[in-house]
Amino acid sequence: MKKTLFAIAMFMMAMGCYAQKDAAAKKVLDATAAKLSSMKNIRSQFELSQFNGTNQSNETMKGTFFMSGKKYKVEAPGATTTWFDGKTQWVYIPDNDEVNVSTPTKEEQATMNPYAFIGLYKSGYNYTMTKSTASGTPVYEIKLTAEKPGADIQEARLDITMDYIPVSVRVRQGKKTWTRIRISNIQGKQKFSNSTFTFPADKYPTAEIIDLR
Repeated sequence: MKKTLFAIAMFMMAMGCYAQKDAAAKKVLDATAAKLSSMKNIRSQFELSQFNGTNQSNETMKGTFFMSGKKYKVEAPGATTTWFDGKTQWVYIPDNDEVNVSTPTKEEQATMNPYAFIGLYKSGYNYTMTKSTASGTPVYEIKLTAEKPGADIQEARLDITMDYIPVSVRVRQGKKTWTRIRISNIQGKQKFSNSTFTFPADKYPTAEIIDLR
């Protein structure tokens, strides 16, 4: 009897481990990563909202996102502008006329870059997948959960179209704080200069530089 119970317990554990690394979800994520890579330089529109549980904040930020490899720029009129050159990140806050300079972690980059989650599954996260709809469009809904309880991002949910284009990213930090990024009007193979992704100090001569590195 004990041997039977032990065998059942081991089987259930094995099934649980298998479910945490959904092969179908990995196939979709791999295809999405390949699709985005083929688009090379990307420009898209975004809408960022924050939630406490299911309660949405009154503030919603809209803007334009630019990406080239690991580099990105987030431009939100009337709010912040962020530049990341692959190593250093600059965040300009117009209300304070200041620029925060930092070297962000991969998790911190992911909260700014809606495409960073496509590679997040490769290390430190489990993933499962269901089929759903987003704004009436059929999507793969992939759930990423951190393997370690101390991870900055505990959970993320990706909505990916059937032709492997991400249209929504939801991120949970802590127990109830969620950030949602909706993505639209994605255009690939754009032309950007390297200066697109670095802070143009000459355009902000009065800004206070705060180095957080």
